[in-house]
Amino acid sequence: MRDDVIRKVALDIGNNTIKLLIGEMSSDFTKIAITDYVKVKHAGLRKSEIYDINALSEAIRTAISKAESVESPITKLSLALGGPGVGSTTVNVKISFPEKEIEESDMDKLLRKAKRQIFGENEDKFKILYKEVYNKKVDGPNIIKQPIGMVGKELQADVHFVYVEEAYVKKFREVLYGLGVDIDKIYLDSYASAKGTLDEETRKMGVAHVDIGYGSTNVIIMKNGKVLYAKTKPLGELHYVSDLSIILKVPREGAEEILLKLKNKEFESDETIKYGTKKIPLKSIKDIIAARTDDIIEFINATIDESGFNGLLARGIVLTGGAVDIDGVAEQVSNRSGYLVRKMLPIPLKGIKNSFYSDAAVVGIFLEDMEREYKKSTERTKEESIQVTRRDVVRDDSVKEEVDDFLETIDDGESKEKEGKFDFFRWLKELF
Repeated sequence: MRDDVIRKVALDIGNNTIKLLIGEMSSDFTKIAITDYVKVKHAGLRKSEIYDINALSEAIRTAISKAESVESPITKLSLALGGPGVGSTTVNVKISFPEKEIEESDMDKLLRKAKRQIFGENEDKFKILYKEVYNKKVDGPNIIKQPIGMVGKELQADVHFVYVEEAYVKKFREVLYGLGVDIDKIYLDSYASAKGTLDEETRKMGVAHVDIGYGSTNVIIMKNGKVLYAKTKPLGELHYVSDLSIILKVPREGAEEILLKLKNKEFESDETIKYGTKKIPLKSIKDIIAARTDDIIEFINATIDESGFNGLLARGIVLTGGAVDIDGVAEQVSNRSGYLVRKMLPIPLKGIKNSFYSDAAVVGIFLEDMEREYKKSTERTKEESIQVTRRDVVRDDSVKEEVDDFLETIDDGESKEKEGKFDFFRWLKELF
C-alpha cells in the first residue's frame, strides 16, 4: 500500500449477501475513492444469527480473495452488526455531591451509573456501540448545553446506549480471526446505513431512518445529529420470498425470480409476471407483498411511538435497503405511516457507478472510518500547533503562566463549542 493514502476495508454481513468494500483517501484528505467492491451471496446467516459458520467463513474468504492483492493484503477491516444481539435503552440518571465545579469526571460517573442501571452485574457481557447523553441539567429543570465548568450539587441527564452482546460479537470475531483478519471497528448496522444515506440537515431536523433488508428491518431515530433510539426486527425481503413461495406454490428460487421481476417492473402486457410457463396476475403478487408490508409498517410505527420522538420527526421517514426496490412498498409505507416518506440511495462516491439501496450500510462503514481518520489528523495537528506555540512563543517564565491559561481557554472553548459538530458533509463535498 502506498504511503500517501489511507486505506480502509468495510464489511457488511447481510442475511443473504456479503459486501466487501475497499476505499482510499489521500493523506492530505483531499481525494477519496472506492477502489474495489465485491458482493458474494451466502447461506451462513438466518435472522442475523450465524446458522452455518463454514458457509459464512467461505463466503467471506471468497470476497477477500476477490478484493485483496499481493501488494495490499486484507488484514484488518471494520464491520457493522445488528440483529437480536443488539439492544437500545435510555435511562434517566442523577448524581449528587457537595456543591462544586462540575468536571469531566462527574460526567464519567453519570455514564457508569447508567451502565449499572441498564446492565446490573452483567456489564462485562455487553459492548457499547454508541452512547449519547442529552437533556443535561444542573440543580434544576432547565436543560444545559454544557454542564462542565458550572457550579452545582446535582447533575442529571438522559443517557442512551446502543449495545451488543459480547457473545454475539465473539462469533463473528472468531470467523474473521480464522481467516487471519482483525477487526478495526464495530458499528451498529442501522447507524452505518444512516451514515451512508442521510445528509446533515435531515439528521438535525429529526428523522426515522428505516433499512428494510433481506432478513431484518432496522429503525434508527435521529434528532440534532444524535442517535436517540434504535430497534431491529426479523422482517424483510426473505419473508416476501417465503410468502410468495407458499401462496403461489413455487420453489424458493421461483419466488426470488418473481420478486426480482417485480423489482425490475418486468411485466407482461396483460398485467402478469411470467414464471416458466405460468402467468401470475400482478395483482395477486402485489396483494401478497402488501400483506407482509403491513407487518413491517406496524413495526416501524410502533418503534417510533416507543421512542417518544414521534412528534419531532420533521424529515419524516427515510427508507433504504434492498426491499424498498420492490414495487409498491415505499408507497404503502407512505400511505399508512402518516409521515413524509422518501427513498434514499447511498451518498455517491467515486468508484461506485451504480449504487443500490442495499449498499447503504457498507458505504456508511467506510465513511465513518474515514471521518474518524480525518478527526484524528485534525486533533494531532491542533495539539502539535499548541505545543509549538508553548515551546517557541513562550520564552519568558514570567509570562508562561499567562499564555498557558490563554491556550487552555482556547482548548476548552473549542472542544466544548465544537464537540459533536464536525461538518462531515461539507468536508465530503469538498473532495469532489
